[in-house]
Amino acid sequence: MGLTIHVTNQKSCYTGTESVSGVVKFQTSTPIPIKDIKIIFSGRSKAKIQKVKGTGAPAATYRSKCVLFEKERILRSSHGHGEHETLAPGSYEWPFDFGTFPTHVQPVASGVSARWPEKLPYRNDVGHPCPPTFALNTGDAARKLECWIDYRLEAQVVKPSGGLFGGKAPLYTETLKLNFLPALATSITTNDQESATYRHSQEQLFTIRSKLLHMENRGRTLKVSEKISSWLSPGQLPRFSFQAVFEYPTRLLQAEPLTCSLDVVPFMEDSSVALPPEILLQALNIHVVSETGARATPSLVGAMSAEIEEKIEVLSRTSLGMPVSGRVDLAGVFGHLVLRHEIVSFATFNLSRHYRLCASFVFECAGKTNEFSCPNLPIEIIASASVGAGMQEDGRVDVGMGSSKGQIAEQERGIAELPSTRDNSSTEDLSPHEYLADSDAAPPAYTPASSLPSPVDEKR
Repeated sequence: MGLTIHVTNQKSCYTGTESVSGVVKFQTSTPIPIKDIKIIFSGRSKAKIQKVKGTGAPAATYRSKCVLFEKERILRSSHGHGEHETLAPGSYEWPFDFGTFPTHVQPVASGVSARWPEKLPYRNDVGHPCPPTFALNTGDAARKLECWIDYRLEAQVVKPSGGLFGGKAPLYTETLKLNFLPALATSITTNDQESATYRHSQEQLFTIRSKLLHMENRGRTLKVSEKISSWLSPGQLPRFSFQAVFEYPTRLLQAEPLTCSLDVVPFMEDSSVALPPEILLQALNIHVVSETGARATPSLVGAMSAEIEEKIEVLSRTSLGMPVSGRVDLAGVFGHLVLRHEIVSFATFNLSRHYRLCASFVFECAGKTNEFSCPNLPIEIIASASVGAGMQEDGRVDVGMGSSKGQIAEQERGIAELPSTRDNSSTEDLSPHEYLADSDAAPPAYTPASSLPSPVDEKR
């Protein structure tokens, strides 16, 4: 016996422009009584949140599930055959067609949007874009979080209901998961990305007062007596001002390089020296902070939420001693600044993921050290279908020949599905507005955020 799903022109990754159709095949060697043969196409967003005790063990577990869309096709029904019909031994095929892969959340019978209160950073409006396939297992000192978004076809052979309270329990079930990455929005193009619309800047003015600004003192070290006199009479010291400007994208295509620049401009009109001194860039750090949020809906016993932050290193350098003046293209100097491929922003009923760009630069001028800090700069990372186009049938990314091992390791992460640690109990099929609290539940496989791999390019 066997139940299988065959998709016509199956894609390793769908973008919302392809049709989803195919054939359900069933083979039996004995007569089988059935109620229905059906196939369900659905998108689901689920989360498992665990409180953490002081010992590090989970104290309570909460689960939530939201149906983004659900379509059902009855391929064969016993209506007209009494309570059920019996399939004779043999092989059967039933075609199905769901049309185009949905790109937006669709209303479902349970009225899912009404079950989720409006609260940033989540969304509760029906019709918002479907998020990409996603899986994460992480945590911090207070919460452990396992969340995933999946899209699947599920074929069922439903047996006849038995007894007064019998249900339509499936006799056979077959599931086929489909990877989804939204097609590139028409309003976002490469030219748009480089335009001022999606670029912001952070700036800071620095003023330095030091005897080393005098031409005759440049390049030497001040004596102790000179340092004391400078400290006692700061108003009599020569001064020099310069402005540092960090420019960054506020909207980025998934897996595209960060196009960041640093502009160092002397302000001679605010300075008392004739010629600007040398400005050295001694250190810099650029990283992205990802915040993954999940929630369980309110109930009589309360609600649970979790916001887990992870630091993603992009570029870090120390002891540079690099003279800087004018505009510096950071990618041109240090190489492409690329994030991991699975990084993408999204928000839906019970899950969300957002990013903040953080940068810091340490300058040295006339013996003085100044830090230019740009923390918590919002950045939106938009899913790009081109990232999923190279995915193989097993979900890995085909990077082709000539890629380094580090690049292959990063790209193979793709949109990996978490290994299933769940059984087929009722918690897998919670309604969109339900959650469970289970203090005795065994914890899933857990990867601390600190042990997750960092996407630092060793070439830079």
